[in-house]
Parts: sequence; structure tokens; C-alpha cells
Amino acid sequence: MTALDDRLALYRPHIVREMRESVGEGRASLYSWMRYHLGWEDAAGNPAETSPGKLLRPASLLLAAEALGGELDQALPAAAAVQLVHDFSLLHDDIEDVSQTRRGRATLWTIAGIAQAINTGDGMYTLSRLALLRLRDRGVDAQRTLEVVGELEQACLRLIEGQQLDISFEDRSSVSRDEYLAMIEGKTAALLAACFAMGARVAGAPQQSVNAMREFGRCVGLAFQAADDLLGIWGDPAVTGKPVGDDLTSRKQTYPVIVAIESGGAPSLDAAYSDRSGAEIDIAALAAEIEATGARAATERMAAEQVEAAMAALGPLSLGDDRPLFGELAELLAARDA
Repeated sequence: MTALDDRLALYRPHIVREMRESVGEGRASLYSWMRYHLGWEDAAGNPAETSPGKLLRPASLLLAAEALGGELDQALPAAAAVQLVHDFSLLHDDIEDVSQTRRGRATLWTIAGIAQAINTGDGMYTLSRLALLRLRDRGVDAQRTLEVVGELEQACLRLIEGQQLDISFEDRSSVSRDEYLAMIEGKTAALLAACFAMGARVAGAPQQSVNAMREFGRCVGLAFQAADDLLGIWGDPAVTGKPVGDDLTSRKQTYPVIVAIESGGAPSLDAAYSDRSGAEIDIAALAAEIEATGARAATERMAAEQVEAAMAALGPLSLGDDRPLFGELAELLAARDA
């Protein structure tokens, strides 16, 4: 167990408790579907023991808040809010990607139907906003509360813009590196950036510290997506819960795919992505072709460079004994295995 593992383990029950308070115990099917998606209940409404995962986004917010002198209890409503936003986005993402499973269980839309799943996601989005209003009850003044709300609203808009770009890429055989980076800046990095900035705002940190935390989160968000792209091709299905080479099967535009196609050294990959008939492809052969172009190594380099940039962003901040935890967190996000 590392120091970061200990801190994450400390935060996890607090986050889950705050989220449960946000969702409530209502027996209307809307709330039952929310609890199913969050892993708290099975499809019949019975209590479930599904792991909540690392809860890295809300934990990042709490880490930033405490490192800058804030109190854990004050920051918890904001932590619950960012996790609810993340889960709302995953719920809608499952529909848009026609994903059948998430976290080893059937996705909500396959059980409740598309319309009910969309509505459930909308409800979770609304609950995230109501959670932020509880900041006032924890002693966060009105101005800071508004600033925290603004951070999350801007991040949500960026996330949705990024998702729109990602969906638009599905109809294209090729995407430029710049287009892809613009997409992940919104879809992945924006919410992580907001988590760290929101933690700083809850703590009442000066604007310079808020900006530094936001930039740290943006960079680790890009590293996180690079790691996710690697898993989508070379990840172990026993660990990821997804079929081997899932991103290739779905012709998903990811960083290693784009780099490989741009290199001109992946003719089979280029042909597979140009073929919109849905024909079966040789996953192992395409993965090997991508790696041979150096695209896998380039993606690993990109992740490492973003981790370096993230740590540089924190340079001027006084974080005391918590500084090493940020380095551990950045490395964890850039080297994730699931």
C-alpha cells in the first residue's frame, strides 16, 4: 500500500456516503435505476456489493482541497457532485456507444430502455447541482460556492462538446492529431481539471493556486486518456472487462490509431478504418501493425510528457507533505490498467 492508496481508502467511504445522501432512498424507479447504475443495487432493486472503484475524480478534488488548507467535510458535497456528473456522462455514453456492459454488469439502457436511461442520466445531472448547494451548509460562503458551481458547469459544457466531436469522428475514416487532442481536452481532461480547481476553490485558495491546480488536472486528464487508448488495444480483458482490441473492433479513433495512420506505415489499419461495412478484422495483426509504426511508444511518450507538465504546473504551490501524493496520482492515472 502506498501513501496514495491509504489516502484514497480514507476518502472512499466519505465520498460514497455523500453520494448516497445526494441520491436518497426514494423507491421510485428513477432512483432505483440511479442506484443500479452506481452499483448499489441489482436490476431487481436488491442491495448489491459492486465495488465503487477508485473514485479518482472526487478523490482528486478532496486531495486538492486538503493540500491547500481546506477541510474534508466542507469539500464532500463538491466531491459527490463531480462523481455524479461523471456517472451521468457514462450513462449517456453507454447509449451513444451502444455499450452492452459497464463494470462487469449490463448497462442501464439494455435493462430499462433508452428513454428511461436518458431520463435517469438527466436526473443524476440535476442531483449533482443540488449537491453543490449543500456547500453553504458546510460553511462555504456564497461567493466560493458560485465559483465552484461555475467550474463544474464549464467542465460539463466542455465534456459535452468533446463527446459531440467524438461521435462525429465515428463517420470518418481518419482524424488529425490536433482534432483528436481537442476532443479529449473536452471529453476527458475538462472534468479532471475542474476537480482540482474546485478543490482549490473550496479551500479558499488564491486564483494563482486555482489556475495551477486546473492545469495539473488538465495534463493528468490527457495522460489518463492516453493510457485508456493503450488499454483499448492492448488491455487485458480480464482486467478491463472489455473484449481484447475493443477500440479496433468498433473502429474508434484513438491516439495510437491516428499516429499509426498518419505514419503511412499501417496500410491494413487504414483499410480497416476506411471500410464502413462492419467486416471482421484481425485484431492481433492490426495491433502488431500499429506497434510496428511506433504509435504505441508515441502514446506512452505523450502520457509521460503530460505527467511532467502536470508536475511542473504545481511548482509554485506550497503543498507540504501532500506534494508527493500528486506525483503518485499523476503516475497512477498515466499507467492505469483498468
